[in-house]
Amino acid sequence: MTKRILIVNPNSTQSCTDAIERAAEPFRHAGVEIMAETVVAGPPSVASMADYAMAQGPLIAHLARRNAHVDAIVIACFSDPALPAAKEVTGRPCFGLGESGMLAALQRGMRFGIVALAPASVERQRRRVAELGLGDRYVGSRAVSLSVPELADAGRTLAAMIEAGRRLVGDDGADAVVMGCAGMADYRNQLAAAIGAPVIEPTQAAL
Repeated sequence: MTKRILIVNPNSTQSCTDAIERAAEPFRHAGVEIMAETVVAGPPSVASMADYAMAQGPLIAHLARRNAHVDAIVIACFSDPALPAAKEVTGRPCFGLGESGMLAALQRGMRFGIVALAPASVERQRRRVAELGLGDRYVGSRAVSLSVPELADAGRTLAAMIEAGRRLVGDDGADAVVMGCAGMADYRNQLAAAIGAPVIEPTQAAL
């Protein structure tokens, strides 16, 4: 029997969902159907604590309509918005990108850092690290200062991500780097080659 995994992007930016679709491609096979959907009522980016709060209601409403048709759910946002509520409402296994990405990084090195989307994302990531009890192995976050729609600009995005990644490894002592937004998925291989360290793409980690 085919198993169905639903990936839900809580922001309303379709180019981000398109990047999520590409990240999921290696996991598709005859026994697994993977569907990626956009919460059109969500904010364009989930960068700040306010964005995080605004994303949760529309996300839960979307999931409540879809849970009967899937076997597992991935919430494709590094903030893990409404993750406990998603498990409660759907009764399905639910996985968040932040938790999955950070736990995967711990398997690749003693200390990890995060390439953050915006300066406002850093505080939110610090809070998530503390919630997961991973503070002793977290070196910090470095922001690329872009919005989710701006991640579609490949040249600008990759240059900013390489700069942030190099600082996390060279200045902060990270052994592994986690990409802190689902919309960064297309740049994993180039980033890893540029910084010479393992790079975790969190959509793939969750899948």
